[in-house]
Amino acid sequence: MQAFGLQLNMEQQFLFHMAEKKIQKTQALLCDMILKDVPFGIVTRSPNIMDLVNCNGAAFLYDGVCRVLGVTPTELQIKDIISWLIDNDKQSAVCSTNSLADADYPNASTLGEVVCGVASANITSKDFLLWFRSGTKQEIRWGGAKHHHKDKDDDKNMHPRSSFQAFLEVVKNKSFPWEAWEMNAIHSLQHAMEKSFQDMENDSTRITVPSKRIDLEINKLTLVANEMDRLFEMAVAPIFAVDSIGNINRWNSKISELTGLPASSAMGKCLLNELVHLESRESFEHHLSRAFSGDEDKNV
Repeated sequence: MQAFGLQLNMEQQFLFHMAEKKIQKTQALLCDMILKDVPFGIVTRSPNIMDLVNCNGAAFLYDGVCRVLGVTPTELQIKDIISWLIDNDKQSAVCSTNSLADADYPNASTLGEVVCGVASANITSKDFLLWFRSGTKQEIRWGGAKHHHKDKDDDKNMHPRSSFQAFLEVVKNKSFPWEAWEMNAIHSLQHAMEKSFQDMENDSTRITVPSKRIDLEINKLTLVANEMDRLFEMAVAPIFAVDSIGNINRWNSKISELTGLPASSAMGKCLLNELVHLESRESFEHHLSRAFSGDEDKNV
């Protein structure tokens, strides 16, 4: 029995890693479209933003233009939802709810069961990604006989059809909740796209060098740097990096999960003196010194 449980756990882990790799591949392809200056490709091409999570529809508001996929509200309703999100959650770049009605969105009743849940990613102050889910009521199918008019519920007896109707009332105006892996995927995409958009904005304000060859080399270096940043953030393994004096300058999401220390708290800290345990500092300093010299240590 123990061997069976172990095998089952290994298979679950394998499926999890396969799904995670698929998500990372999708994220990379979506970001490549942004880098190649085709932002709406993440909606019009394949894969698109609907392939990232389980949803019924999605929208991309970029530079005042809204493109949609699947089942979505109207453009005016989408912009109204964005305004409401900005007013109610100014601090979060990524947020979600499985019930706009329960989240006190004032116009939730006009959307009905078509759109109940929403997840959003704030790329810039005017550019947004949104994913939509319909109410679970629409996804439930009753396979029993019709309810007989003589069957009535009382305190001691509840008939199947009436019981089912009571359950439908409970799940009204709610979608299935957003899973943690879905929010992590959205957050990673938001981080990568935000960086890409910032680089595009910086490029547009940079002084133009009158040399096509130099411009081409700069663009190549920018693409490589962006690709490295994206791969670093989307890596399955926990990764960090330090500068020449040992201060942390990279701290990806996986090592944040492993240590419980968010990147905002880790960045700039002296790795050796502030994070490494006192008993391990001497050994760690030796390996760090070798790394600075270009020597590699394995299975440390």
